[in-house]
Amino acid sequence: MLKSLGICLIVLGCSGLGWYAAERYAIRIRMLCEFEQALQFLYGEIEYSGSDMIELFDKLAFRGGYFGTFWLQMSGNLRRHDGIGFLEHWKRELQQTDGYHNLKEEDLELLFGIGANLGNMDRQTQLHTIQIFQERLRGMIDVARKEYKGRAKVSCVVGITIGIFLSLLLM
Repeated sequence: MLKSLGICLIVLGCSGLGWYAAERYAIRIRMLCEFEQALQFLYGEIEYSGSDMIELFDKLAFRGGYFGTFWLQMSGNLRRHDGIGFLEHWKRELQQTDGYHNLKEEDLELLFGIGANLGNMDRQTQLHTIQIFQERLRGMIDVARKEYKGRAKVSCVVGITIGIFLSLLLM
């Protein structure tokens, strides 16, 4: 009886690890989609209302999500005028974002690139730059969704298989 319970726990534990790995891929997709929506919001606000970055970041922070705290911290950093450059604040706050570890290196390069180009040009150039980043981000999201389907299945199957293998090994 105790042996059967141990086997079940091992299989369930390994299955849970497989599910966790699959969930990390899903979180990455959700984070990229959320940032894409933020870029759409920024584009619209810059084009039609002409708000400054502090107001825009406050509005984005109000939306919450994975990047809610990021936008709030960026707004506070801009208000402080502490002599540190925008990009340095951007990188530091992005690295402290919940779920940061789920993003790939190419995702981070794009997000850092957005920070390097945000708010330092005239309005039309700014809008054009945001459009370019939106297109690149959409492409990354499409690729991530295609990868997710295969990787999620593999992660779950591998988790279950390892659990069964360990159970047989320990019998």
